[in-house]
Amino acid sequence: MENSWKIRSWFLVEPSADPAGILRSGADRIVADLTGPVESWRPLGDFWRISAEAPTPLCVLLPPFSSARTEAGVELAVRAGAESVLLEGARGGADVQHLDVLLRVAESKAGRPAHDTSIVALTDAAGILAAASFQRCSRRLTGLGWHVQGAAVSDAVQLARGTVALAAAAAGVMAVDAVSDTTDEAGLRSACIAARNSGFHGKLSRLSLQIPTINKVFSDQLPVGLVISKTSDPPSA
Repeated sequence: MENSWKIRSWFLVEPSADPAGILRSGADRIVADLTGPVESWRPLGDFWRISAEAPTPLCVLLPPFSSARTEAGVELAVRAGAESVLLEGARGGADVQHLDVLLRVAESKAGRPAHDTSIVALTDAAGILAAASFQRCSRRLTGLGWHVQGAAVSDAVQLARGTVALAAAAAGVMAVDAVSDTTDEAGLRSACIAARNSGFHGKLSRLSLQIPTINKVFSDQLPVGLVISKTSDPPSA
């Protein structure tokens, strides 16, 4: 697996999306979104088969544990050979540890090496309040982010963003910024620069047209004094 700190763009797509078009997006990671009903996952098999030879690593966005669909999503992701899983609605380090256990079991069943699948935790409000709990919760944890669509810029949103960036730095993992709904290139660039300067290493997106701007901004070096150094890997759950 390439250095996760170099992942600039995470392109979230529906399982029914056209793989050929998605793979031309230029995103560093393609993320199949399994947060919808289980019925919407059915096209995922064709998606994985078509993109098996693609150079872009494929990942899965898992539904939160509150949905009661997380375990099924884990088994599907591991069978399909996903490089990483992103956990929606992560409420703290305990959720990451729970996911670590599910991945360990699924990898064993699928004949994959132990710890072959990494975790990116996307926090909800509870997770932001429990940000310190993500430190040293699992060796699989490679990233911490947040996933709030349509959130207006406010003091609360800025606080959430800053908390996630600081928590990622403390945990020694990459920080992943939330989706921006804007289709305006100048507005997106401004949002990306603000995230990068706050310590984020990459960004989620649902729009292919955003990927070139995201890649360009997060390819640039952080200003002096804002570079985050990765610490040693935390122990497994």
